[in-house]
Amino acid sequence: MSWSDIINNNLIGSGNVSKAAILGFDGAIWAKSDNFNLATEEAIAAGKAFSALDALLGTGLRLEGQKFLVLNADEDRVIGKQGGSGFFIYKTTKAVIISIYEKGLQPEMCSKTTGALADYFKSIGY
Repeated sequence: MSWSDIINNNLIGSGNVSKAAILGFDGAIWAKSDNFNLATEEAIAAGKAFSALDALLGTGLRLEGQKFLVLNADEDRVIGKQGGSGFFIYKTTKAVIISIYEKGLQPEMCSKTTGALADYFKSIGY
């Protein structure tokens, strides 16, 4: 199964996630959903988010050119919101998983779906 298959089947295909990406800690995009317009500098910032958690709380994070307020950030997860949309970034052993929910989707289900994939990645060393 490819990284794109994981994005499409496990995240987008769940119906709980609008857009998603899997990145290396350096911001290298391993895979993303076709509808996710993630800029290179945004991917780098997301990949490095866990190395500057306190700064995120004050500055927020940009995804698709839109600035999100960071509501919570710890060593496992970053949570952001902007209007009726938001994101969850989960850290695994070797990567970060970004999931965005948009209007009509439940934030809790987006988090649960993304967190379950992150837990699976950790269990296999990724």
